[in-house]
Amino acid sequence: MNNKDGKVGIIIVLTIIILVALGAWFLAISKHFGLLELPTAEPTPAGDQSPAPDNPTPPAGGVAGTDDPTGSTDPEDPTDPTGHEDPDDPNAGDPHTGPDGDISTPRVLDITQLSISSEYSAINAALDAIAKDYKCAAVSLVVYDGAKKEYYTYEYGNANIEARQRVTSQTKFRIASLSKLVTAICALTLVDDGFIDLDTDISNYFGYEVKNPHFPDTPVTTRMLMQHTSSIFDSGAFLVSRDNNSTESVRYLIERGSSFRRNKPGSLFEYSNFGYAVLGALCERVSGKSLDTFAKEVLFDPLGIDAAFVPKNLNNTDNIAVMYDDRHNVTQSIIAQLAVTQTDTPGHDLHLAHANLTISALDYAKILSMIGNNGELDGVRILPSNLVNEMHKTNVKGFSYDQGLATRYSVGDFLPREGFYWHTGSSFGLFSQYDYKISPNRGVVVVTTGASITRLSSGKIDVCNDLAKAAWKVFG
Repeated sequence: MNNKDGKVGIIIVLTIIILVALGAWFLAISKHFGLLELPTAEPTPAGDQSPAPDNPTPPAGGVAGTDDPTGSTDPEDPTDPTGHEDPDDPNAGDPHTGPDGDISTPRVLDITQLSISSEYSAINAALDAIAKDYKCAAVSLVVYDGAKKEYYTYEYGNANIEARQRVTSQTKFRIASLSKLVTAICALTLVDDGFIDLDTDISNYFGYEVKNPHFPDTPVTTRMLMQHTSSIFDSGAFLVSRDNNSTESVRYLIERGSSFRRNKPGSLFEYSNFGYAVLGALCERVSGKSLDTFAKEVLFDPLGIDAAFVPKNLNNTDNIAVMYDDRHNVTQSIIAQLAVTQTDTPGHDLHLAHANLTISALDYAKILSMIGNNGELDGVRILPSNLVNEMHKTNVKGFSYDQGLATRYSVGDFLPREGFYWHTGSSFGLFSQYDYKISPNRGVVVVTTGASITRLSSGKIDVCNDLAKAAWKVFG
């Protein structure tokens, strides 16, 4: 072979090497940016099914044409809950493993220096399997025993995938519709102080008419707001004003009359985010304070809880969870959450009371433990027992449950033949749920982000329900 042939051979070899390198680079870039989808051998998770129909026929007691026919609690999620995970997402597979290879971070937190004497390896493994099955970005779960003052906590994944910030028991989440219970507790403290009556026309507290124009002689009451029977619904005007953080006040939308159904107030159940926005405004009008300030004074500070309806007002903002959709795309960054503001006029805000509470699952469990202990926690009384009993009077028929004041009750759709008080939340890819008993005083709080979604007919989210069931099998 002469020198010329040798040079040609070298050029050919170098060309092949360059082409192979370029091909590998192209595949990597395509996968990263979703330009090319490759098949995966990973099995489809059990929870990764098609979402429930948007408009199932509601059972007796439901309202035809409701904006929340499933009872899903917070139909504000702007993302498409298809339940599909991108197999080529660099955060898919197992983004939750830390440097030490540990996936979950279970622990027992015991505020009174007691401890739950159990072996947790089995329950931790079961929870890990469920979290992986639904491809969760993050999970925070708490089981509490209010009588023993014991708390079991379980954490999985990352509060912030990009920063590789692990979930801890102190991670705070925008809890979605679980916010409504706290708003209701705030209102009930005003009932306890004699400033609000549950069955009085709320027009008396607002100083202007809050009337269904189709039934002007029928009052709208605080109890109706709490039980979703006020005939106030999530109108387009409310959704636009809320989502754009409009300066349109509660009064403006109420007085227009277009946010009322043609149902007589008190006659029919229809889940209403706007109804809880009105309840929050009512708390502000009567107390003369913002809901965030009022909740801090009457609930959070007395129980030693760091929570807020306006996240920037938290004592510690260093451990707020990013919100992800089912493809682990960011739906609400920390910057966006901290940008939430409140107006200077009490009774004006539309976007806080129904879904914007930011709190850890552990702190939320303390609130439930207080309720299960007849309104008192660690010697601090928040509500009298008679108002706790009012909360649990489930005399309104929801879709597949009985509705009380901000909480629901059903038998058998969580565990066979057992009744639980519960609620769910769904917003921006976050799913949340609580289930509790008052005798004995025990419950579970679950929060997830980034999970695939399927929904039960009751409105419960499969991922939260499965995690809670697994916990109850051990601790219930």
